[in-house]
Amino acid sequence: MRGGGEGEGERHFNIMTKPISYLHIFAVGIAAVAAIPIIFTLFSALTVEPELWKRLYDTRLKVILPNTIKLLISVGILTLLIGVTTAWIVTRYDFRGKGIWEWLLILPLAIPGYVLAYAYASIMAPGGQAQSIWSSIFGDVSKMPSLYSFWGVSLILSLVNYPYVYLLTRASLLNQNVKYHEAARVMGVPKYKRLWSINIRMAYPGIIAGLALALMEVMADFGTVALLRYPTFTEAIYRQMTARFDPSGAAALAFVLVAITFLLLNLERYFRGKRSFEQTKGSFRSQMPKKLDFQRTIVMTAVILLILSFAFFIPVTVLINMAWDAITKGGLDSRFIKFTLNTILISAAGATIASILAIPAAYLHARRPGILSKSVYYVSSLGYSLPGPVIAVGILLTVAMLFNWLYGSILLLLMAYVIRFMPISLQSQDSSISMVSRSMEDASRTLGAGTWKTFKDILLPLIRRGILAGWVVVFVDCMKELPATMMLRPLAFDTLAVRVWVEASESLWEMAALPALLIVLAGLLPLIIIIKKMGVQNGVEIT
Repeated sequence: MRGGGEGEGERHFNIMTKPISYLHIFAVGIAAVAAIPIIFTLFSALTVEPELWKRLYDTRLKVILPNTIKLLISVGILTLLIGVTTAWIVTRYDFRGKGIWEWLLILPLAIPGYVLAYAYASIMAPGGQAQSIWSSIFGDVSKMPSLYSFWGVSLILSLVNYPYVYLLTRASLLNQNVKYHEAARVMGVPKYKRLWSINIRMAYPGIIAGLALALMEVMADFGTVALLRYPTFTEAIYRQMTARFDPSGAAALAFVLVAITFLLLNLERYFRGKRSFEQTKGSFRSQMPKKLDFQRTIVMTAVILLILSFAFFIPVTVLINMAWDAITKGGLDSRFIKFTLNTILISAAGATIASILAIPAAYLHARRPGILSKSVYYVSSLGYSLPGPVIAVGILLTVAMLFNWLYGSILLLLMAYVIRFMPISLQSQDSSISMVSRSMEDASRTLGAGTWKTFKDILLPLIRRGILAGWVVVFVDCMKELPATMMLRPLAFDTLAVRVWVEASESLWEMAALPALLIVLAGLLPLIIIIKKMGVQNGVEIT
């Protein structure tokens, strides 16, 4: 019996150490499924007639292309201003309440852009609170700035996405070695030059990475621009596919959007690569924050509170008030319960499938790095860099060409969720597996355990927190996903995100409040994970 056990363990071990294993084949198959919709979209776009491109330029591109570029520039500037400023305040100064503020500053990540747009649209609606305040101060309501404008969209998307810049800039500033500052001070470098040449330049990789994430979210946004009637690529792709029933035109627009997206990614990598800095770990000392007096504490607190008020507190307060009014008027009915159950079930299914399918690629990337493993990891991660409408168009084109019988099925929506958000599970699992010593798995196999038993009994319990963290984030992202859900959901299958968009687009503010508030509450779950990690990095125990 012992000899047989050893033979079986050796056989499994040999399977895992072959250049190409069954696990590789399975991972390649998953990556291929994730890549097929993207390939079909690009193929369809590259094979359309030249006349279609000309028509699209005359009717769509000459409007949405400059709109999108202007939006990227304006949101980029605003997110840099807000994110870098707040990160600098909480890392370079010590004042009462700072520990709370640095966590509260990430709260806007819980609010999807379309929910924030809806909240402010209700505030600024005719007869709303904003008009009352404006008329009492300025008198003439007609001169009140409109939310339905370029600057309105820019402000909403900046308030939602600045935490990306804040989080990564904060991490970069915390990891700076104070010895560089001390050396520059001894050499007589002025304070403002030290600020630019040391603080900002050494935080450059984090700043650029955060900016790239924020701009990717702007590229992928559909609900905000659709609600505020500012035409961009995502809105145009949706209209082209659903209103004009023109899959070729939608694929062509998706191709341009993908090209801009990958241009942004390559620019980010280029600029970040050109400004890389290495710090010696052996002599590392973090910079001590400057203690502020009472007056400056008031100023810093007021700046943070002002940003958080517009980005989180005011809209959430409005949502709570309107949701309570909706409940008192019978809004918590069977229809709302059905929408909620639909959302929970489809999001849980999407998160579970994504978490399971990510395991082979994550394991191979962490344990058996090579060209094939890295390629599978990269292809499987493509979905997160693509906007929801692009993935939806690719799936619809694939189904139209190969699997007509799947059209209108819930499987298409699940496929979109998995392709779009599996990279989150992949990254979470990859980092968790990398932190587990290989010797524990080697010892298990040496004792005769097979590959599956080693994974189930040794590795899985050690990485379960990473898997769970990824599952929670994917679950919440599936709940918030709007354009892919709108385009792929079965007939009469509504989710909370869809109901917010439908009710808000018809100015039924109170009806949209309950689903919007639930989405925000769900969005707080992954933020709890982030806050715990921030607490660990700061040496604070959070239970």
